[in-house]
Amino acid sequence: MFELKNKLEDLKLSGQDTLVYLHWTPEQWLDSDFYDLLELQTAKKPEDREQDPEQMLKGMGLI
Repeated sequence: MFELKNKLEDLKLSGQDTLVYLHWTPEQWLDSDFYDLLELQTAKKPEDREQDPEQMLKGMGLI
């Protein structure tokens, strides 16, 4: 489940980067779906996301 959530978050993050680095015009923003843009703006970087508890415990050597 965490892997799929992270893949979706990666897609949102790439969309967020596209908005920032391609310098969309106000018209392009206004013609876009509000909820899709909101999701892109709230995308989290990998280091800011929830971690899979099992992988975290393995990384700590507890499993």
